[in-house]
Amino acid sequence: VLQSLLGGGQASSNIGSGVTTRLSTALIKQSPFVESCTAFNRSYSDTGLFGIYGSFEATKAGDLSLQICKALLGLPKVSEEELAKAKALLKGKLFRHLDNDAALVQDLGSQLTLSNSYRSPQDLAQAIDAVTAEQVSALAKRFLSGRPTVAAYGDIHGLPHVSVFERALRA
Repeated sequence: VLQSLLGGGQASSNIGSGVTTRLSTALIKQSPFVESCTAFNRSYSDTGLFGIYGSFEATKAGDLSLQICKALLGLPKVSEEELAKAKALLKGKLFRHLDNDAALVQDLGSQLTLSNSYRSPQDLAQAIDAVTAEQVSALAKRFLSGRPTVAAYGDIHGLPHVSVFERALRA
């Protein structure tokens, strides 16, 4: 749900692709220098990885990456309306996979590998509906309490040192 709340997409996103999410409204729609910016979440059997991927014009990477930090700082504050939108977006993606056999098989394999069990899309939708704003806020605070990691590729001369991100996320 936290990933859906942040959302994101490409500068040329279509309807239904998260164009009203935080990253979309705070970065993608506000700057012609953003190619894409998306939250991601990867689960493993014993850990996970949550982050933001961004592709920017090199000369604006510093400013835009700090805008990502501002979007992250707002995560602990979630309205019920925003949470409902994030849940609907996530459930929509979940149910769209029902028509895709390859996606269903991949989901089945991932769930069995990571948790040694399988939950149907209907079960997952119920779990999504049960998520509260307080739970999202607590998870966001926990996420923000850790040290950030920054990985960059390409022309990174305008990208600040990781210590700048640390300070920005503690503001």
